[in-house]
Amino acid sequence: MPPLPLANRVGSLAKAEDPVAFYEQVGADTRKQILRMLPAGYELEGRRLLDFGCGAGRTLRHFLDEASSAEIWGCDIDEESIDWLQRNLCPPLHAHRNEAAPGLPFEDGHFDLVWAVSVFTHLAEDAWAAWMLELHRVLADDGILIATSIGPNHSERFAGERWEEDRIGINALRTWASWDAGGPVVLHSTWWLRAHWGRAFEILELHEPPVAPSHRWLAMRKRDATLTVEDLERLEPGELRELTAMRHHTRQLRRELEDAHDRLAGQSQRLGEQSQRLGEQGQRLGEQRQRLGEQGQRLHEQSQRLGEQAQRLQGQAQRLHAQAQRLDEQERLLRAMLGSRAFVVAEQLSRLRRRGRPVFSRQQVSRALGDRGGSA
Repeated sequence: MPPLPLANRVGSLAKAEDPVAFYEQVGADTRKQILRMLPAGYELEGRRLLDFGCGAGRTLRHFLDEASSAEIWGCDIDEESIDWLQRNLCPPLHAHRNEAAPGLPFEDGHFDLVWAVSVFTHLAEDAWAAWMLELHRVLADDGILIATSIGPNHSERFAGERWEEDRIGINALRTWASWDAGGPVVLHSTWWLRAHWGRAFEILELHEPPVAPSHRWLAMRKRDATLTVEDLERLEPGELRELTAMRHHTRQLRRELEDAHDRLAGQSQRLGEQSQRLGEQGQRLGEQRQRLGEQGQRLHEQSQRLGEQAQRLQGQAQRLHAQAQRLDEQERLLRAMLGSRAFVVAEQLSRLRRRGRPVFSRQQVSRALGDRGGSA
């Protein structure tokens, strides 16, 4: 089973309760329908088969048993899907990544059977004929092509209108959509398929499903004809419905252009509003930037003042250090002059003064006692 993101590329699994089971069931049902569309008595043993637009092998994986007795290929433009196939199911299968433009690496008449499920439903006017001729080339004489198209069951969903067979022809919608977004959607009328596809292939069976979202199935046998893209695209002579379909398609394109214009106008208005909001935000950011600049200037000035204060404090510290050095020098000299005993006495007297104790000199005591001789 491929990773769900790859599995989802060939059909949305978003609404499936069990995506894995749904993926398996769709692949199994597609195999059954392919086999039902084959001519009576058609055997796959010894044949060469091609699943054109195989994705990650949703249908191919259900032909693994036949791969032991048949050469079975798958091709797709999605590189990740083909890489997964080559790593996980090859062999016994074979896989090739093709480009969006026609061109397959197989000799003329290489395949006996080709099926293209939900492929021509996405190939618009500039691609369908070239790819139809490429499949015609790689099919053997009397080779079988099984393809699907969409019609009445899809008109309201994709075109937003009820189905009218005569005015559809080939009706390409969403031609602007990328492949990642699902690509274009192409509706076909059965009369158009018989007129244009029928030039390269004999239509053996055309099965119209009773309900949506099933596709219309066609089984076709290769005609012995040499054709060009212009041959397949050429309007069917005498078929007035071709002109009706062209007029209808022109009106649809006009509606699509008007819708696109309205969407662009709405987007332009929203972009204008966003631009205005961004301008206002830019103005506010400019004001904030100005305030931050002013704050930065003030901080710079404060930094300068602090630097000047630091210099003054450094000068004061240097002067205090010099004073301390001088005091140390004075203390050293006092010690030398008074001697250690006198210095100790001076320190004791200093401590007594700091404590608030009265200190009297020898002369003061003698005078207080009336002792002139000093014996007191």
